Amino acid sequence: VGTQKYHKVFDYVDTILQRRLHRRMDELELSLTGESVCDVEEEAGSQNTIRDHIPKDLNASAFVSIMQGCNMRCSFCIVPDTRGKERGRPIGEIVDEVKRLRDHGVKEITLLGQIVNLYGRTEFEKVDGKSPFVQLLEAVHAVEGIERIRFTSPHPIGYRDDLVAAFTYLPKLCSHIHFPMQSGSDRILKAMRRPYKNEKFVEICEKMKAARPGIAITTDIIVGFPGEEEEDFQATIDTVNRLQFDNAFVFRYSKRKDTPAAEMDGQLPEREKEDRNQRLLDVVNEIAKAKHQAMVGTVQQVLCEGPSKTNKQRLTGRTGTNKILIFDGDAHKLTGQFLDIRVEESTGFTLYGSVI
Repeated sequence: VGTQKYHKVFDYVDTILQRRLHRRMDELELSLTGESVCDVEEEAGSQNTIRDHIPKDLNASAFVSIMQGCNMRCSFCIVPDTRGKERGRPIGEIVDEVKRLRDHGVKEITLLGQIVNLYGRTEFEKVDGKSPFVQLLEAVHAVEGIERIRFTSPHPIGYRDDLVAAFTYLPKLCSHIHFPMQSGSDRILKAMRRPYKNEKFVEICEKMKAARPGIAITTDIIVGFPGEEEEDFQATIDTVNRLQFDNAFVFRYSKRKDTPAAEMDGQLPEREKEDRNQRLLDVVNEIAKAKHQAMVGTVQQVLCEGPSKTNKQRLTGRTGTNKILIFDGDAHKLTGQFLDIRVEESTGFTLYGSVI
């Protein structure tokens, strides 16, 4: 899961445990001690136990965890304290898991890591100038029966030319990356402890578009970070307009216990954060709707994932650019199949069409 979603899950679990604790305060033998809801000690070798994501019947896609931990210390994030330092699984083990998933009918793999492109950087050597992550992509790409490969989420640090180049010679890599920007302001990026400048982020995006024409780029953005001025927020809007993201997850900054950002001066009032959140969403949504509308009348290849979550009478699939497409058909016959779909309608964020 991404950093912000991870925080939401943590908060949810924390709330449940606190309620349970309060109900059981009189039961001394059940009382909890300490201030944390989880064990944050790093478990030796734990990266080698995050495997065997055996899918349910008829699943066409699956996730494969390739590493644990994070060495970055973003000022808003608790992940390094809860997951420890980066540890990568051996390439051979990951490939074996991918093959097992393939044998269960999986055709699309998503490689997972907190900062996925930094996989193996402290453990494995470069080969022919290629990072361990690119080596892994090549190894997974060679697995017969796997037709699509995705990965999430990369970081601008470590997103080097060898990874950009991989999109020119590994056709199974989907034409989509989720690439967290967080802010378009250099001043705010520095406060976030994100060790890159906005122009570097833009440069990587432009290189990706040149390497894989038509690639879709989505992102994460935090608004209302401590000390964010209107000009900082405007820099974020300007970058969104410049890069024309296919979509963005926009989050209002919220304090996380024991993070540096929680103690920073310049905490913004909730009404200001909400206002900026909505203004940015309006920009993001306008761009996303236009991109979806432009696909009406085209033919898109989708991997059928089975019945739609919102309407079990219809099927759903994703394009290589990660657009959701809804269509009619027999789930038992079509799930796991690549289909050509003529796009007939867009509701703004979802496409509808018919099998050709």
